[in-house]
Amino acid sequence: MTMDAPVLIVGGGPVGLATALDLGRRGVASIVVERDAGTGIELLAKAGTLNERTMEICRFWGIADAVAECGFPDDVNLDTIYCTALDGLYIGADPRPATSGRTPPDGAVEMLRKCPQFLFDPILAKAAEATGKVNLLYGHRFERMEQDDDGVAIHVTEIATGATQTLRGRYLVACDGAGSRIRRGLDVDFPGRMLSYSVSAMIRAELGDTKFGVRNRYMFVDEKGTWANLTSVDGRTLWRFTLVGNEEKLDPAVHDIGEDIARAFGPDIPVEILRVLPWRRSQCTAARYRVGNVFLAGDAAHTTSPTGGHGLNTGVGDALSLGWLLHATLTDQGGPALLDAYEAERRPVAMRNSSISTENFTNWIAAANFSDVLAPGEQGDDARARIGAEMSAALQQEWTSTGVGLGYRYEGSPLIVPDGTPAPLDPPETYRQTARPGHRAPHAWLSNGRSTIDLFGYGYVLLRFDPEASVAALTGAAREQGVTLAVIDIADPSIARLYERALVLVRPDAHVCWRGDILPDDEAARRLIRTVTGF
Repeated sequence: MTMDAPVLIVGGGPVGLATALDLGRRGVASIVVERDAGTGIELLAKAGTLNERTMEICRFWGIADAVAECGFPDDVNLDTIYCTALDGLYIGADPRPATSGRTPPDGAVEMLRKCPQFLFDPILAKAAEATGKVNLLYGHRFERMEQDDDGVAIHVTEIATGATQTLRGRYLVACDGAGSRIRRGLDVDFPGRMLSYSVSAMIRAELGDTKFGVRNRYMFVDEKGTWANLTSVDGRTLWRFTLVGNEEKLDPAVHDIGEDIARAFGPDIPVEILRVLPWRRSQCTAARYRVGNVFLAGDAAHTTSPTGGHGLNTGVGDALSLGWLLHATLTDQGGPALLDAYEAERRPVAMRNSSISTENFTNWIAAANFSDVLAPGEQGDDARARIGAEMSAALQQEWTSTGVGLGYRYEGSPLIVPDGTPAPLDPPETYRQTARPGHRAPHAWLSNGRSTIDLFGYGYVLLRFDPEASVAALTGAAREQGVTLAVIDIADPSIARLYERALVLVRPDAHVCWRGDILPDDEAARRLIRTVTGF
């Protein structure tokens, strides 16, 4: 089959663009099919928080500085205020410093950033196009697909003209959202549960002179619990108001969200409603991530409550995983088992992250006994102080979730060689570095000012902490198999203690796949290379 590109991508949102960018930086051409006329549409802003691991990936892609300079103000704090309304009663707060007052947490080379999706997507698109390997087909609608052993063909329509064409590729990545037509066409089950029905409104408002001032997030509470929240999108005047409701509220003919916005804002704050979007909050994970030559990624593979911001960040991890796996396969550096590892590794991570997000959402609703929250006098003051403290305690893992972004591991992956060490605890709030196989390789600063994380990305890397340890068997086995392997000697004892073994093998996605003190013989080295590359 003559290919238009080795990889076809349906969906030009952040995960589709990220997949194309990663492939492009590795020299793999792709075509992205997107029905919208362009990217960076302000009124469609959804995600806005990029966690520490996503920022590390952006660092590898060469766009970390562009994200940091996207325009979200460095001096805007990330506080959350609990209140009854913007002109109402104060309940409590979770103070969080502005970007200018933060540094990366322990174990991270980058820190969490605020970058609204309408600014992040154009950064991805520009960087993807700059690789010279990405063709962005905006204004095109996916119609249907066929696949055989040799590849995939997709039929698309140019929306403006009605012209149709067929694109052919070796692989297809479906990034076409929670309602993925590709997933449904493949009869892949999407088990999970509905959490709630919500309505979001993009609005403009000036909050600088209001009672609580400009904060990152406001949680609105009454006797029944949290009924809505307001989140800053651009750090200035663009906000997303989200109503927690029921299915009836999805129909604007039945329910007017303007009344809820008025309740939250009070009569004295002018509000411009820009767009209203009903949506379903769910926790679902595709039963399969791969069907033949087709892979599911992002919301097509998993849906996550936005409480915690883990959906987009999980999708970016999908993109990195697919990028290196597809590149290795297309360049004959990976065997038949390599691509099967995508589902084995990423599906458990999605289930973990979405479960944490669901727990966060549950805490929104049931974090405290909300009776007396509106009561006057000392009784009400005491109740509000108690509720504020209980909500703050219950929501810590949503506001502080370093462990979610950095602590995931590929337990049981066919490409990881366990070393028998027990799995460490996996708390959402905190992260402790480990070089145990399956985990992200630890970050440490090198003498030249680079991070160990900067050593990884292209090909496999063997870190050698003992200059006497022989690596000839492993490098020879890699050459025989046609696998790119670099050997890097590190003499710093503190970094050696962090990695705990004389030899540590790290994959292109910065995850440790093997570690040990010796390689017994040539055949052991060959078995190791074949295992970690899927041959």
